[in-house]
Amino acid sequence: MGYKTFVSMNIAIIGVSQIAEQYAMAFAGAGHEVFMASKEGDKKCINPLLQSLDGINYCSIEEAADIADLVIIATSPKDVREVSYWLGDVRRKVIIDATSNVFAGIDEQVSTVCAIKAITGSPHIVKAFHTKGYEQLMKPLFNGAHVELIIAGDSKKAKEITKIMALELGISRCYDFGAGDVIPLFNSMTNCLRELKKNAPAFKPQDVVKY
Repeated sequence: MGYKTFVSMNIAIIGVSQIAEQYAMAFAGAGHEVFMASKEGDKKCINPLLQSLDGINYCSIEEAADIADLVIIATSPKDVREVSYWLGDVRRKVIIDATSNVFAGIDEQVSTVCAIKAITGSPHIVKAFHTKGYEQLMKPLFNGAHVELIIAGDSKKAKEITKIMALELGISRCYDFGAGDVIPLFNSMTNCLRELKKNAPAFKPQDVVKY
């Protein structure tokens, strides 16, 4: 795979989720050429705000994957298999799996990295998790927020490129959580933390009983 430079890369972003939109704006703002695509194949699905920005283009999934140096999949987990079939030959390209099973029911959860690898044949896949919500992704560029990235996967090449791209977006730190077999563990941990925050509010000083 021939990279141009990390100053200007062609980046395919597959999906019309909010995280996909934030990635598109962030990478376009960092000087990259972004190619957005969705399984619906309809430009009307794209946020009108993005359509007015320089550096963001709209095309089919096949076209986006073909021209891209880097592919980011930011669909819902249930759409990953279908999208992967449309990518074409991406065996030499790095793929970042930015999907999340956290808000999906048990029956809807998909082993997305395994699905992408099995369908595309690419060995260069990395799973990326943000420590804050998608709405925080843009803030490092403007407000100095401390967003951190956690990555997992078996490809050293994919991890190193992801770390470099994260630094370009102003993400403060990138942690290597381990190989691909730890991804289910991370999903479980994230779900547990979400349930804990929802059902077990933090202590307030006045709630502590003195003996």
